[in-house]
Amino acid sequence: MKPEIASLHEKMNKGGDWRAFRDEIAALHAEANTEEEYVALLEAHANLVAVGKSCFDEAAYAKLLPVATAEYRMFLSKEAMEDGIINPMLLERVTHREVEAGRLDPNDTFRTLSVSGASVLGDSAQLTAHTCRHGTWLFFGMTIAAVLSLGLMQMQISPLWLIALGLLVGWFINERERKRIES
Repeated sequence: MKPEIASLHEKMNKGGDWRAFRDEIAALHAEANTEEEYVALLEAHANLVAVGKSCFDEAAYAKLLPVATAEYRMFLSKEAMEDGIINPMLLERVTHREVEAGRLDPNDTFRTLSVSGASVLGDSAQLTAHTCRHGTWLFFGMTIAAVLSLGLMQMQISPLWLIALGLLVGWFINERERKRIES
């Protein structure tokens, strides 16, 4: 764990500027890499929000609470990001961990949406595992089909056999990609 994150609770216990601590938590969250670091920062954020009740008057705290909740949800979403996309399965795991830790209500809308997203959308890592330029494959496929078609016509064989060959090759390529993505 980074020393700045590990010492954050001790610094907060000594007291200081509420806004400065909030900014520091946000900055450190952007640099966090491990689950342990994320958890430490989420605990610090929860403690900061709880202390806010005594730092601010009732009206200011009432305005602060929705902002702090939105920021907490943003932290969870950032933790669940992979390659710039929120992975629904990872977000579900993160919110489950937060429910277990008591920082998130099990009936919270964000939690229920993350569970629904994971069940409907699945793991986005499988969607982004391999980018395929379909135009390139189409060009090569059409070129090969044209050359084979001309060759088959010269040998007095119907080019319709290329349909069966294309289906077989397409099945093989799709199976190979599916196995590569799942591994």
